Amino acid sequence: MAEDDLRGAGQGLAPTLGALGASVPGVPRAQDLQVDTDKLLLVARVVNEQADALDDRIRQKLADLTISAPAQDVVSTTAVDAWNRLVARGDTSYALRVQNYVSNLRDLAIQLRQAAQAYQAGEEEKVTALGDRGAGPA
Repeated sequence: MAEDDLRGAGQGLAPTLGALGASVPGVPRAQDLQVDTDKLLLVARVVNEQADALDDRIRQKLADLTISAPAQDVVSTTAVDAWNRLVARGDTSYALRVQNYVSNLRDLAIQLRQAAQAYQAGEEEKVTALGDRGAGPA
């Protein structure tokens, strides 16, 4: 491509980028965020219920993942052992990954509950600190 062809390339981008930047909302400040602790607790409950349902389903199916060798020859036993380690019982098996996922869901539910408690405690501290200076009647 000739140098003359490149001259002026991208010059029309400045107005477009400026308009794009103006249309992107600003980052909210911490004091602008409103946290509804009841909704956090509801989400935590739903996540935990889904983890329980998934855990029940997994426990029912895990036994079906392990297979037996159709014969006792080297190829069959080696292939079945590799399958069982990969899918059902190895340290990096799919079954273990799914169980870890369920555990992570439970951890998320705990974190949501802790966040709800922390926000509630923070709100109570603000109310106590403001005392009678709080907002008047709505």
